[in-house]
Amino acid sequence: MASIGHATLLFCVLLFTVSGARASDPELTKEFSVPPGVDASQLNGNYFTYTGFRGGVSTAPGETGSKKATVTEFPALDGLGISFFLMSFAPGGVLPPHLHPRGSKLIYMIQGTLTVGFMDSNHKLYNSTLEEGDLYVVPRALVHYMANLDGDKVTKVIFAFSSSNPGSIRLPENLFGSNIPAKVLKKSFGVSGKVIEELEAPFYKNTTGDYH
Repeated sequence: MASIGHATLLFCVLLFTVSGARASDPELTKEFSVPPGVDASQLNGNYFTYTGFRGGVSTAPGETGSKKATVTEFPALDGLGISFFLMSFAPGGVLPPHLHPRGSKLIYMIQGTLTVGFMDSNHKLYNSTLEEGDLYVVPRALVHYMANLDGDKVTKVIFAFSSSNPGSIRLPENLFGSNIPAKVLKKSFGVSGKVIEELEAPFYKNTTGDYH
């Protein structure tokens, strides 16, 4: 019975993403996109089938694991305005603050609990603790985070996006792993050069010496 409920929810999720597709992806002028050089009459059901989620997702202790089906992995999604992710959070697993520039996100909880939140342009935080069966929506291009704060149980979730290629910008890496001058970061965050050095260390070793 639970599997039937999950299937129904997934169908609803996909309907939701399709309804918002035209806001994120270019409009198709035909039923579906055909790869260059391919004869559409030769396509069969295999073209519209993605098997990459078989076996689920494995997760190392304290980490997160994921599998995705964007237009890159599943070309049949081209122009349809949808994509799909399967993700697992081990206890203590965190998805750092990030944003998706080209798509809104629907989160569907399969198992466990998940702490989530996003910030609007007025710096207001909309956070929640999700449980099995819950849905949570993150509007396009807003910064958000996710974490499994349960010390014992693995959390499993599904993400559906209103874009076949939503993109992802992780703020820690984007800010501290992109060669932004240390003086700019010091001034922006109001911290010492030593703090900036420590924040940059996980991404690369800055050799300019310009921390002070």
